[in-house]
Amino acid sequence: MTNQDHRLGEVLLAAREAKGVDLARVERDTKIRERYLSALERGEYRELPGAVYTRGFLRNYGSYLGLDPDYLIDLYRLETSVNAAERPVAPTPPRPMSVRRRRTFVVTQGAVAAAILTIMVGALVAWLGYEFFNFARTPELQILQPVGDVAEHTGSTMTIRGTTAANATIVVEGLPENPSGTADAQGNFEMTLRLLPGSNEIRVHAVDPVTDRSSEKLIRRINVVSDAAASPTPVAVAMTLTQPEADAAITGAVPVAGTAGPAAQIVLSAVLVTPATPTFAVTDETGATVPIQPQAPTAPEPASVAADAAGAFSGSLALAPGTWDVVVTAPETEPITRRVAVRPAAGLSGTLTLDGGDSYLEVDQDGVPLDGVSGGISNDGDRIDLQAQSEMRIRAGNAGAVRLSINGISLGTMGGNGAVLEWRIASAGE
Repeated sequence: MTNQDHRLGEVLLAAREAKGVDLARVERDTKIRERYLSALERGEYRELPGAVYTRGFLRNYGSYLGLDPDYLIDLYRLETSVNAAERPVAPTPPRPMSVRRRRTFVVTQGAVAAAILTIMVGALVAWLGYEFFNFARTPELQILQPVGDVAEHTGSTMTIRGTTAANATIVVEGLPENPSGTADAQGNFEMTLRLLPGSNEIRVHAVDPVTDRSSEKLIRRINVVSDAAASPTPVAVAMTLTQPEADAAITGAVPVAGTAGPAAQIVLSAVLVTPATPTFAVTDETGATVPIQPQAPTAPEPASVAADAAGAFSGSLALAPGTWDVVVTAPETEPITRRVAVRPAAGLSGTLTLDGGDSYLEVDQDGVPLDGVSGGISNDGDRIDLQAQSEMRIRAGNAGAVRLSINGISLGTMGGNGAVLEWRIASAGE
């Protein structure tokens, strides 16, 4: 049979190209396999599953292309007939179904029987096509967890999760205990597997409950290691301290520096040994010495610093004047303690705080009135910074609300509530 004999294929090809679709699109729309559509257009009828299937394909394909299915089936019969002369009458030319000529329809017993037979044949073709499609289907299987092989896994079990065909049976191979499971109606499944120490090769496939066909096997290799192998015991690294030096005399913040383990967390703290002796004198307006009872300074909260990748660390502690033990602690090491003497800076510096009420204030620093404060009323909660080289004069109209701290030493309140007092604070030797 030559290409000129395949008029059916030429009709189908021309109609499809006029519709502007490819075979892949036709397959999606008609559910007819692309290779069967191609065989019809090429006239290779031996590649089709059989005459019943082929006539069903032609009816569906013809309706999709807008051609008369009966005309297409006539062409098929002519081209597959052993003796073309058995059909002396040539089929009518193809015509779109939407423009067929109306003609009188007479209901006869034969027409009813033909209609019933046609419906039955169509239903049979549809059922056969559905069964053929399902029979040829292979379930897909995806393992979502773990996504790949696992080089190190601690523990004797692992949970695998994935998706496949709805209600498919999940089969596991390769383990001493090979459990099986069933996917849910959406195809999701989850199974916990018992593993052996060392290398485990897990082979998983799914069986479709409709076609009884198996998916491709997926393999995961899981290497089970002990906790000790996965997390080796860290080796302790000795800590060294370069600052502060032992018995150092320091003015200002105490620097702390040294080395420890890489990325170690270092804790800096301090313990007061003895408070500092005041380096200044306090007298009243008559020149009489004012007895003061300095309050012991409070140790600051411990500070934390992190060592870098090489183990180096540095930080500082702000300590009041006095003698302190600086304690440096790192994980897995003995703490290091350094004793230092913290001295105040030269001159006089400190704070005046209003606590418990307002007060009239006169504040002179080295004989110069403090701008914005001296000669006015300061309010409860105000904090005033003080700084002088040699001398301060402070006069308070409500001495019980005025609290002083000079050179890091807390002097408490100047006097009682409502008392009018004047203090002269001078550096030692002035």
